[in-house]
Amino acid sequence: MSHGVVARVRRLLLSRGLFVLAACLLVALQWQQQQQLGRPRLQGRSLLAACRVFSPLRFKEILDYRTVTARTYEGLPLAHVNERARGLLFGSLVRRLDQQLHPGSVIQDAVDGQCVNGARRGRSRLSYDWLRDDARIQSKSAQLRWNKHKLFWLVHFRKVKLHKDGPAQSAFDQLLLALYTPRGIFIYSHDLKYGLSRNGISTSITGSDICVYGPVGETNWHTALDVVLQKLDGSGCKLLAHVSLDDKGLFELASATSECSKQLAYLGLPLANLSASARGGCLKGLVRYVDYVLHPSCTVDDAAGCDWIRDQERIECKSSQLCWAKTHWKLKFHGVKIQARGIREEAVFDDLLLALYTPKGIYVYRHDLVLGISTEGVTTQIQGHQIYIRGPRGVEDWRAALDAILAKLDAGTNGCQRLAFVPLRWIT
Repeated sequence: MSHGVVARVRRLLLSRGLFVLAACLLVALQWQQQQQLGRPRLQGRSLLAACRVFSPLRFKEILDYRTVTARTYEGLPLAHVNERARGLLFGSLVRRLDQQLHPGSVIQDAVDGQCVNGARRGRSRLSYDWLRDDARIQSKSAQLRWNKHKLFWLVHFRKVKLHKDGPAQSAFDQLLLALYTPRGIFIYSHDLKYGLSRNGISTSITGSDICVYGPVGETNWHTALDVVLQKLDGSGCKLLAHVSLDDKGLFELASATSECSKQLAYLGLPLANLSASARGGCLKGLVRYVDYVLHPSCTVDDAAGCDWIRDQERIECKSSQLCWAKTHWKLKFHGVKIQARGIREEAVFDDLLLALYTPKGIYVYRHDLVLGISTEGVTTQIQGHQIYIRGPRGVEDWRAALDAILAKLDAGTNGCQRLAFVPLRWIT
């Protein structure tokens, strides 16, 4: 419990006769907070005063990191756009192509259905993307990437929800794939067979994957892409179109897709061109160093089951990029495996640290395991909860939205604590 809380309680004492009662109250409150959060709670000015500002030069090696994939796409159109925004853009591109290839057909938005748990599907969870006459069309996109562990280039399409008893019983009739490569965008009609792989027990919930690999050990993306395309052309899949990255129509679609245009806020910033996974690894390393600096007397070491150990405390780190979602800016942290009745008997960590990647810089918070916590449908038991913190609806300026989000985190009504900030740009 902070000294500020103690002082406020003491000022409320009206006589010495109440001191013993107040002391008992303080002990009880402290015990309750330790049970709920496992740590003292800072509020208001004391919370912000505890925040440490680090020079980005201190993390130069981390902030300068570039994956092979990022270096390959550097300077190309859409390289600064995150996977979600690119996915929306390519969905629009493929839908436009589908209309062009079927000029006499009626193209309509998908009809809302139900999730596997019976809940109504939101627009982002529909089992197909649009109707062409009576045909249900599903669109997926993937980037040609380098896998540093297995040493090959590949395209990896995720969450393809085919029916377990066969494609004919799936919730869509045709699957269209968009391959984002340094050579352009290749659009295929998939045969619902080639490259399919399952995801174990989560397949029935999240769907299957489609993976097409280049040769093991082949580092040249040109050669690897040729092999990937040859594999697709030699299967039951059919090439529908190739779109240049300099295509005027693609540029117009990107400008009209708010999720893409808002990504210009990150143009030229460190880590902006990395995938969410690679950026998350960099931010985890940054937060671990911050945690070490803030606890100089503690031993910080690797651990199984969590991200690291600080003395006897299990530390988990999650990161999220501030991004635009149709009507508002948001931060969304996935895979938070907290204790929850009927889902998980105990949390897999003792302390949760969040890294907020924003156009202004990187904020590090200790989370209170309450603010913004929500389930993720039937995937919650396997993948964990999410933390969703949004800015005001309709506010398009990322600076104003970020201020509102930080105000939520810094509010004295919760137990979140701002620990550190690493500026990525100076804003006047």
